[in-house]
Formats: sequence, C-alpha cells, structure tokens
Amino acid sequence: MNKNLRLFLIPWMMLTLVACDDSSKKTGFNSNNVNNTNNVNNLNNLNNINNVNNTQMAIIRGRVWSPGSDDPMVDDNNRMPVPGALVAIYTSGIDAPPDGNYCNECVAMPEGLPHVFTDADGAFEILIYPNTTYNLLVQKGEFRRVTQINVGGPGEVMDLNSPAGMPSNVMTTLPNFHDPGNGAWMPRIAVIKGGYEDMSIMFEALGFAYDGARVIEVDPAGAFGIPPPPSEADELLADPVELAKYNIIVITCGGATNSLTEGTEAGNLREWVRGGGKLYVDDFSYDWAEQNWPEFLSYYQEAGSQGADGMGVCGDDDPSSMGICNNWTSYSPTGYPQDQLLTDWLALPEVNRGSGITLQAAWNIIHALGKGAIGVCEDDMMPDCIDGVYYAEPKVWMRGDAPSNHPNAPMTVSWNYYCGKILYTVYHTHSESGGSTDPKQYQLIIQEKIMMYLIMEIQTCTKPNIIG
Repeated sequence: MNKNLRLFLIPWMMLTLVACDDSSKKTGFNSNNVNNTNNVNNLNNLNNINNVNNTQMAIIRGRVWSPGSDDPMVDDNNRMPVPGALVAIYTSGIDAPPDGNYCNECVAMPEGLPHVFTDADGAFEILIYPNTTYNLLVQKGEFRRVTQINVGGPGEVMDLNSPAGMPSNVMTTLPNFHDPGNGAWMPRIAVIKGGYEDMSIMFEALGFAYDGARVIEVDPAGAFGIPPPPSEADELLADPVELAKYNIIVITCGGATNSLTEGTEAGNLREWVRGGGKLYVDDFSYDWAEQNWPEFLSYYQEAGSQGADGMGVCGDDDPSSMGICNNWTSYSPTGYPQDQLLTDWLALPEVNRGSGITLQAAWNIIHALGKGAIGVCEDDMMPDCIDGVYYAEPKVWMRGDAPSNHPNAPMTVSWNYYCGKILYTVYHTHSESGGSTDPKQYQLIIQEKIMMYLIMEIQTCTKPNIIG
C-alpha cells in the first residue's frame, strides 16, 4: 500500500461495504445489489463500461481470506476463505469509515461501480479497464483493506492467488490490525471475559493483539466490598460514550453482570445495539441477550441438572432474575447449518477438512423462538407490522439435537434490533486449551471458525426501515 495514498473525494457514506443479499457470484460491472453500507454514487468511478468489448478489458481474480491468513506464522488450518466479501475498484481515493459504533444501513450500490461479491470459497473475478492505476477495496463488515494496484494491458490477468499451502496475498486478506495510513481497518472489539471460557486463544491464533485499543478484554467480576464496587463490565455499561467506541461486544460463558438488570445500564446496552452495535453472546451469559430482548427466545432447564431446580420452560415471561435459565448438563450435538452460504462454506476443504460438525460443550437449551421488534415498517397492512414496528423471529444459523425432547433445536441464532444485531449460541465458542506456547500454532476447532464467520456476517448491513 502506498503510504502516501490520500483518502479523499468520496464521502464516508461511500464505504462500509459488505453484501447484505446472497448475490455472491463472479461477475463484471453493474451488479447493482443492495449492499451495506453508506454507498453513494461516485462520478469519478467507471460509469460507462457496458459498451466495452470484454476482450479489451484486463482481469483481476483471486480469493478473499480471513484475518491472519497472510501471516506465515499462523497455522494453515486457521486460514479461511471469506464468502460474501465485497471486492470493488475505485479510480479515486476512498474516505475512511467511521471509527466506533454507527448505523450500517443497506443501500444500493452505485450504478457503474465495478464490484463483485465473493463466492462461498472466497473467489472473485472482475473486469477492469487496462493500463490504469486503481484502488482495490476488499471488505467484510468493519474489516477492510485498500491497496493501490497497477492493472496490465487488454486481456491480461492479474492473479492475486497464492500457491496452495502458502500464506494468502496481503491485498486480498482482511486485516487483523488497524492501520488506516496503510489501508487496513478492523472493528473495535470488547471481549467480556467469562469465568468458564478464554476467548484470547482464538483471537491470538488469528494474529489479533489484545492491545487495549482495537481488542480489549473486560472483566465482569467485581472486587470485594460493601457494597461491592462496580466491575469493568459494569463501568462499560454505565458509560454510553465508552460503549460507543466499540463495534462488537463478545460475551463468553460466565460473563454475566448484575448491572444488566439496572435500568440505566440495560438501557445503555439496548441503545448501543439499536444504534448499530453487534452483540455476540454465548451460553451461560445468555442474560446479555435476555434482559433487553426476552421475547425472542425461551429456554429450558432440565430436571436433575446439577445446581438447577428443573423449572422446565423459562425466560419468556420474567427477565428480572439472572441465570435462572442456565442448564447445568453439557451435551455435544452434531450441528446442521441452516444458511446456504454457511453450508457451502463449511463444506470447503480449507474450513472443515472433510470432517463432521460436532458442537462441543453446549450447555443451555433453546426451547422456542418468538417474534420481537426488529425495525420500523412503513405499511401497517404488512403481516407482522404493528403500529409502525416490524416483528420477526430470530434467524437460525445452526441446529442440533438438544436434551429433554428438543430434537433439531436452534443452536445459534441472531436477530436485528433496528441498526444493530444480537447473536446467541448455546455452546462454548472456545472449547479447548491452546496446547502450545505460541497461540498462532493453536488449531481452531470448527465452532471457533463458525464464530469468526458469524462475527463478520453480523457486521454486514442492516435494514432498520422495512418497506412494504
């Protein structure tokens, strides 16, 4: 990346771009898909390409890869293609996206902008005017890389693929660091450290640094005292300005905090999501999803579970108590993906190596899905539109057989809340110890790969306004 490349001319609304539909096909120009986000027409960017004979064009092809795939120290098992990523070509500079939480709305791609969305295997191919210098943008959610490229003559192919078994090309790899001066952006992530799960191993295996800026770890456990002083998680929830610094909050198992039941703190979290925040919650930390959004999920607590009272169905009426729906018996079901692009991605040899999908250390049980408010609608005659608000059930990403007569139960679900999204999974995201002094040599298990897939996926654009 040319360090002197200026980022200018295009408003920031041009650019936080990632597919919001499933139009991830190899194509040329004018794939005018609905896309995230903030994309307005740029008259400097190739608007009259349709009448050009394809034999006169140059070709760029390659595959987009997950963060860390370009690092030779990262284990080859952890290099994953990225489906549904945006690849776009600009003739002028590109403004930086907002830093911190914002509403990432879906808009139409500008007419004539050369762009494609990657296939399930991360592959893309794009036609471009020859003998020209461009800015190549590769992006999924808040992960974005911009590189200046010089395209060859008519019919020439710029192949950005690396040899098999080698680190991926930097130009087509999403960054695991934040350096806008060198064309690399990544989201701000706060990890609420649960008592039963260490997420740092997974992130460090992909080369992310817990640097206190882009990735921080927050402790939900308070110190001793009467009354006990607030924990770091309590302080985060109490401060809307601090919350607004982050695009994603990940809460691992056992990361609950009592301030979730407090009106001010719970309201701050709800408004952070409404404004565009992405909340990733796993198993025993379900209260992060339950306290503000109890209508979307009900849970089941088995009779005879260790430390539980076997209350059966719970969580759909009274969210006032913390942890009452946790089920204290572990199970490890076979997982069945419910989204076609995720299904195709999991079938890739680079992702799952031909193995089955076993979801290790599931604890809680989702009993049923319910409809909740996800956005504004403009037509009250629409089904599920009530007083201008649209209601829908969560999207199911993964299913599996759960105990107590819950076959084919939801394992991983997500729902929109206006501009933001909440994802909940019943199983541990990280379920193994590192086994190596070098975290980059730790091999991700399949559910950790699924988590990385979904962290990028829930960052894609949101439609807070549903039009009939």
